[in-house]
Amino acid sequence: MDQNNRTDIGTTPTSTGTTGSISNAGVTTSSETCAHCGATLNQGHGLEQFLSRIGITEEMINNLRSSMQNVDVEEYLSTAREYLKSAGDKLKTSSDKATSFAKDNPGKVAAGVAVLAVGAGLLLSSLGKDKS
Repeated sequence: MDQNNRTDIGTTPTSTGTTGSISNAGVTTSSETCAHCGATLNQGHGLEQFLSRIGITEEMINNLRSSMQNVDVEEYLSTAREYLKSAGDKLKTSSDKATSFAKDNPGKVAAGVAVLAVGAGLLLSSLGKDKS
């Protein structure tokens, strides 16, 4: 079967001797257990099963579902987009200011780089002495 047209995605292959129903693709289509290992096949609720394993009960999931019914997700997404756009604009403005300062004051920038290099050298030197 072509990978792009698969209908068996998310299902579990059965082994010989299972009691599960088998489709023509060789996968289970109902919730059965594997005769070989006893694992549940094709639950169909993978996320809910995972959550129950980590201690999230079905009642908690139902409470979350009912709470989310009243939430306007699009409104929250719009607000987040506005904040991100604003932050991007501020970052661009800051970057433009730094570029303009560097062009106007090349001596100050060179002195700052030299101070950083000397400071890093002193720090590395002191770290090297601590090890011996």
